[in-house]
Amino acid sequence: MRLSECWPADPAHVDQAADRLRQGGVIAFPTDTLYAVGARAGDPAAVRRLYEIKRRPAGQPMVWLVSGRVQVEPFAVVSDAATELMARFWPGPLTLVLPARHLADGPTIAVRAPDHEVALTLLRSLGEPIASSSANPAGRPPPVDADQVIAGMGAGIDLVLDGGRCRIGQASTILDLSGEVPRILRQGAIPASELISG
Repeated sequence: MRLSECWPADPAHVDQAADRLRQGGVIAFPTDTLYAVGARAGDPAAVRRLYEIKRRPAGQPMVWLVSGRVQVEPFAVVSDAATELMARFWPGPLTLVLPARHLADGPTIAVRAPDHEVALTLLRSLGEPIASSSANPAGRPPPVDADQVIAGMGAGIDLVLDGGRCRIGQASTILDLSGEVPRILRQGAIPASELISG
């Protein structure tokens, strides 16, 4: 069984990892919350492979990791409320569900800017969003270090960037801003009371 490569998360290897994403690769890397596994969001074949590796149902959308608001605006409608939350909590453990600009992307897109230098450097080097999920097969505990990624997914992904242990070790909070009333879809590292008043 072929195990994926494990690279140190130094700048040279991060740039090489961005190249691997451009070539259709599926890679794992650290974020502030958990290790993520991702593919270039604009590459449908790579995203399909990501779903297969994760054993994730096709109806469960991936979160798009971004370097900031600039990478969101071509794909999603950024409201005043979303702008304010991005300013307060990004980069950080808050995922926002926003209306999609293009029907091909589905009705909504979930986006997050991770507060981790390796992830942000990768996103800046790539220059576009990464479709992502936690780097574990569906139903298994999410990983907080590279060894756990390799143990759970090592034969399926192309490479792992080892950036040490994740600082938060808990999933992001998901806030849906696509409807008239904001809704918490997943309680995570940021309490709902900080996001929704009343």
